[in-house]
This record gives sequence, structure tokens and C-alpha cells, in this order.
Amino acid sequence: MNWKVVRMTLTLHLLLIIGSNGFAAGVLPVGKIEYEFIYDRLERVDALSTDYFTYQLGPYSFEKTEFALGPFENLKHLQRKSVQLFSFINEDFRAAKEAMGRGFESFRGGLAAAPSDKLFVYANFVLDEQKAQDATYYGKKWRGLAGDVEQAFVYYQSGPLALTVGRFASFWGPRSSLLLSPRVAMDGFGYTFRWGRLALSYRLARLDGLDPDRDGVAQFENRYFAGHRLDILLSKRLQVGLFETVIFGGPGRYIDLFYLNPIIFYHGAQLNEGMNDNTFLGFDFSVKPKAGIKLYGQLLVDDFQIDRKTQGDQEPDEIAFLAGAYLANFLPTLDLKAEYSRVTNWTFNQMHERNRYLFKNQLIGGALGNDYDLTEVSLIKWFENDLATSLNFAYARQGEGGVTDEWTDPWLLTTGDYSEPFPTGVVQKTTSTVFNVKGFFKDHFYFDVDVGVDWVSNFNHAPGDKRSIPFLNL
Repeated sequence: MNWKVVRMTLTLHLLLIIGSNGFAAGVLPVGKIEYEFIYDRLERVDALSTDYFTYQLGPYSFEKTEFALGPFENLKHLQRKSVQLFSFINEDFRAAKEAMGRGFESFRGGLAAAPSDKLFVYANFVLDEQKAQDATYYGKKWRGLAGDVEQAFVYYQSGPLALTVGRFASFWGPRSSLLLSPRVAMDGFGYTFRWGRLALSYRLARLDGLDPDRDGVAQFENRYFAGHRLDILLSKRLQVGLFETVIFGGPGRYIDLFYLNPIIFYHGAQLNEGMNDNTFLGFDFSVKPKAGIKLYGQLLVDDFQIDRKTQGDQEPDEIAFLAGAYLANFLPTLDLKAEYSRVTNWTFNQMHERNRYLFKNQLIGGALGNDYDLTEVSLIKWFENDLATSLNFAYARQGEGGVTDEWTDPWLLTTGDYSEPFPTGVVQKTTSTVFNVKGFFKDHFYFDVDVGVDWVSNFNHAPGDKRSIPFLNL
């Protein structure tokens, strides 16, 4: 069933001042709906601005002091040796046609601190009813709630170097990046070193391993993520990013030293070492023909066949890309955002289950999965900084391929040329129209409401099964 969500969140903040001697560096965390609302607004700021700020590297630091952060403004002005305690009480109500409405409660609390003018500390935990009912959740439960630490990191900034250590979410490229999205927080470290108009970034993380009792492997298999990226600010209107990431691991395998090198070619290094790790290459860009217009795109290549000498070279190209535009003040007081994304079958998958581009059964990037394309158009109206409404249209085609499908090498079972349709199999097609309103009320109450309808054909890949699914979430 296609669920839609209305989110209502109460935020409470308490600032404990231990001392005051100036102001500290810091970042606005990404990944949670309250923070993402601020990043939605900063997307408009990005389109309107022409400067050398690296909008394609998140989370954003507070160096851009004119950013208005709404109820999180005090994070930017934490005084040295101060501690801010905060909490979020959240209620998600979900309902759709032919489905009983359900509510899920969650509670998050945490702290932010600035031990010195170069250090920023952030941590929060969660008790989540919905997560406890997720079949893929294997952690501990308490009174029907799943508990976890969502993010806990130390951020250090000194001159051109910004270093983050701990559990944190980030993104490279557009916020809907297919490479690294803000919805996944991983344990490890990352850094960015800026040199003039260049920015070199690196990230290393330990992923969830494969367990003999749960995943059917002979022995525990470690899994890791590594990535490096070079951003080139060609002008105030044109930015280009080049990147490479890798998923690697195995029984008893630890981090290879060459994956700690931010300027080595991962794909070549692992081939020379006789490994079969899963590497990804690509680039993204952002161009602003004039203030108020931002065009952007991203291409990610998992596997691309150059030679056609053997039957194995008939493996289909495994790529993902997106293209988008944000037009601020497209009409008086209205913004227009349009985006198209496409992921071919077999992308993000690999012959070794441990090398799938997944963390806790969720894609590390912002893709919806494999074997699909999605077109989205939104008209957005901002009311000052705390309220936004939008009218959203989307058309999605979803094939039968999936990231967790068994790797079967069908191109090896044929003779000669091999090709696959896109999308594959019986294609589920969904057309959506949604009206959304979201924002903060008096800086303490956050709401996110959807009203709309989905028209689905070949529902769940059943030929001829057509459904219309209206929803009203209050």
C-alpha cells in the first residue's frame, strides 16, 4: 500500500550556559525532517546567490552567517563552553484509501556544545515506535520502541580544514544525490580541505556486516564504505565535482591502506590487488546562468562496458543519473523545481552481497532503488522563513529489478548480443498529484501535511491492476 505521511513535531530547547568567551564553528545537521525544512529553504538561497560557497557539500558550516536557521538559530550562536539540550516529540499519522490509519510516536533528545572556537559537538538519541515494527530492524526494543543514537559527532574547523568524526549524515552533490544522501548516518570520519577554488573531500565509514545467523553466510563479513571527491569552483556560477566511492569487505578483512588515500584511483588499486570490490565513478555540476536559476545534474557509473570481446562484456551498463532545475521567482512569489532521475537495472548490486550499495537495507545514495525513472515538478510558495506550500506532480516507472535481487548473470546464458528493456518486466506506473504544507509554528511546533492522489497501473507489477489512491492526512 502506498502510505502518505503527516508529521507533527514539538521541539523543545534548553540552553545551559557554563561560560561565555566568544563563538564557535559548527554545522547544521542533515537528515531529519526539521533540519531538512531549513535545507529546503537554503536550496532557494543557493539558486538566488552567486558566490563561492560549496552548496554541494553538506552539512553546511555556519561560515555562511546570513543563513537564517529559524528555531535552530541558537546552534549558530553557541557560546564557548555552553551546552544546549533539545528534544523532539514526533507523531507520524499515516492513512490511505483501503488502509486503516496508523500513528507512530517517537522521541528524540540530545545536546549541542562548543568546547572551543574550533570545536562543535552534536549528539542525539531516538526512541521510535515505527522503527521497532520494521521487519529489517534487528536491534533492541523497549516497550514497543526501538532505541538508537542517530547522530553523534565532533566537528573541527581550522582554516581550510573541516574534519568530522563520529556518526553523522552528509551529502555530496545535489541534496537528492544518488551517490551520498543526507538520510543515511554512518560511523566513521570525513574531511574537506579547501585550497582556493578547489575542495578535496574524503569519507570513510564502517557499514553493517553480514551475519551468519541472519544473512546465511559462513562467517561474519565486514563491510566498509570509502569515497573521495574533488570540487572545482570554476566561477561563481559554475561548480563541478568529480567523485569515486567503493564498497568493500569480506570475512576477516579490514580497511586497506590504499582506501585511506584521498588522491589514489580506487578502481585501479583494487584491480591491481586482485580484489572484486564495488567501485563507482562519476561527476556532478551546478550552473547558474543568472541569479535565480540553477541547473544541476549528476552521473554515477557502476559498470560500463568498453570492450565487446567476450560474452561477459555483454553485461548491461549500470548507471544512474539525475538532472534538475530550480527557478526562484519563476512566477511572482512562486518557485519552480523540476527533476528527473533514472537508475538502470543491476546498478548498486554486485555478485557479492556484501558489496551492495546498502547500509542497514537502505541505499547510501538518494535513489529509490534500481530499475526505475522518476519525473518530479513542484511549484513552491515560501511565506517568510517558517512556512512553505507546494503543489507537486510526479510520474514514476518502476521495473521488477531490485538492489537485493540475486545476481544471476543472464547475459552469460545467451550467445551474442544481450540487452534488457528499461524498465524491466511488468512496469508499475504511478502518477501523483500532491498538495503539501509544512513549516514551524512559533519555533516549537513543526508540521508536514500532504493531500493528494496516486493513480497506479500494474500495481505491484500485476498486469492490468489499476488503482487510484486518494489520501488526506491531518
